[in-house]
Amino acid sequence: MRFVNTLWELIKKIQSITGTILFLLVALIFTLFILRTFVFDSKTDNLYSKSSALVIDFRGQIVEQRSFSNDPYEQILEGSISSNTLLRDVIKAIDLAQNDKNIDMLVLNFDRFSGAYPSKLHFIGQQIEKFKMSGKKVVSYGAIYNQAAYLLASFSNEIYMHPQGATLLYGYGGYQNYFLGFLEKINAEVQLFRVGKYKSAMEPFIRSDMSSEAKAVSRELYGGLWDDYVSEVARQRSLDENEIKLGIENADQLLMELDGDLGQLALKSSLIDGLKTRAEWVSYMQEQVGKGDKKQEINQIYLRDYLSLKMDLPDLTSNKNIIAVVYASGSIMDGEMAQGTVGGDTLSRQLRDARSNEKVKAVVLRVESPGGSAFASEIIRQEVLLLKKEGKPVIASFGGVAASGGYWISANADEIWASPTTITGSIGIFGAIPNIEGTLAKIGITTDGVGTTSFVSAGINKPVPKKLKNIIQSNIENGYQRFLKLVAEGRGMTIEQVNEIAQGRVWSGRKALEIGLIDHLGNIDQAIESAAEHANLKEYKVVTIEDEIPLQIQLLSSLFNNQSEVAQYILNKKTSPEKILVQKINQKLSIFNTLNDPHHAYVLCVDCLPQFNKEY
Repeated sequence: MRFVNTLWELIKKIQSITGTILFLLVALIFTLFILRTFVFDSKTDNLYSKSSALVIDFRGQIVEQRSFSNDPYEQILEGSISSNTLLRDVIKAIDLAQNDKNIDMLVLNFDRFSGAYPSKLHFIGQQIEKFKMSGKKVVSYGAIYNQAAYLLASFSNEIYMHPQGATLLYGYGGYQNYFLGFLEKINAEVQLFRVGKYKSAMEPFIRSDMSSEAKAVSRELYGGLWDDYVSEVARQRSLDENEIKLGIENADQLLMELDGDLGQLALKSSLIDGLKTRAEWVSYMQEQVGKGDKKQEINQIYLRDYLSLKMDLPDLTSNKNIIAVVYASGSIMDGEMAQGTVGGDTLSRQLRDARSNEKVKAVVLRVESPGGSAFASEIIRQEVLLLKKEGKPVIASFGGVAASGGYWISANADEIWASPTTITGSIGIFGAIPNIEGTLAKIGITTDGVGTTSFVSAGINKPVPKKLKNIIQSNIENGYQRFLKLVAEGRGMTIEQVNEIAQGRVWSGRKALEIGLIDHLGNIDQAIESAAEHANLKEYKVVTIEDEIPLQIQLLSSLFNNQSEVAQYILNKKTSPEKILVQKINQKLSIFNTLNDPHHAYVLCVDCLPQFNKEY
């Protein structure tokens, strides 16, 4: 009863904050959640029996941290309440299941999976291989296998697909819209200041096409990542790499021979082991692990339920020595930021917490960031240096991307670990200030006034004065030299050596190892082991230091995670060509929302977000 009263008081608070419409929306979804949980839910149960299957039902993207907004109203309207899959959850669950006598089988389900960086896919794949070494079986089932899903599925003993499904393998690439022509039509411009011939973050605003330098870098990066992908699939499925690539290129001809049947194409290409309807899949699973209780057709347990039973809560009061894992996940911005964005003040505070806690003996900085504010990056880096000065080793572990500002904050770590498919580098810097004076003039709005100096007129509705341009460009060039210097100091290189591999160029983790930007290839587990070695720890506890998600956000997340389809219908997320066009423009322009550096200096790699997750 106390819980119900507390919950009702919380709902009333939400009502007062967000208004009647939002309240009704939350109330509706809450009602549906209750009905689903207590009446209609057929897939969750608190207990699982012997010979069960652990189902990893991948949702959304695989991420390092769940993102959220501090504003519940914004959270709902933007659909940003996280329904993504945490990488650490997947890794932990597979690790636990490997030695769980009640788990006989691992099932990978991709019906709601959108994608992930290649490094994450390979990391999970390695964990699946360990699971198979225990003698337990791994099977995959899905209606549609996108490219990311199929790489994970390839690690399975058996892959099944719905007869009306498809495997969508299309390669890696990066295409984007260029807005120079559009900006010229509306008499607007982006005033750009940069250093580094490969620093192409703002090219879409100053060009109508991709520069030759950017194309050269992208070809090398995507080509290497694609070779890694095909090589892994070929190894797991015992196929020839060239045959896989040839099959993709000639898919249209092969499909015509099969009367357009995509399911048969996947089967004939040996990408899958069989086609099964949903009913046939249920029968197959019942043969493997038996029927479940009255609520479940199959004797199985889902990822989130399994972890809720098996995982311990973080305990900073433990008597054991602690290795703290601190996440830098998202774009780097100045100030305090909610989870999903790296706030310079936020992450610095978390690193200070690790430094001031006597039980913390080492820190693993897990970086998944394309960068952002140079000022915020430097604040974070200084905290890394203070940790080292305190005698606490700092090991940087790169996720899918750790570039530009993401590399800036890591350069002085005691060691840097990355995956072969990590996207890193992008050592360069730029500044960007839009000017919409011409756009305003087109609709009859003019700007005029007075100031005590020529600098006063600077803003988005006036061109940057020449003197201020000179100041910003000088600051950008100084920032680049500081970037080179801190990398040189951190990596034991000369500034000239760093400059040779800098200039804003992006590298894969494998190439980064060759040129000295990282120390080892490996995942976060290996980075943690290295941190223990540096701190001379034989026994230790790993604790994640991150801000607690507010209770009201947790409640909303729970509601929407279980009723995502209903929520999307209510919020009218239907698309149209006009909406897609506006969305593309808004997405590109939204970069300016993250550019809050007080000096207009940015270490950001926009090119580090390729089309790994392609939708048709």
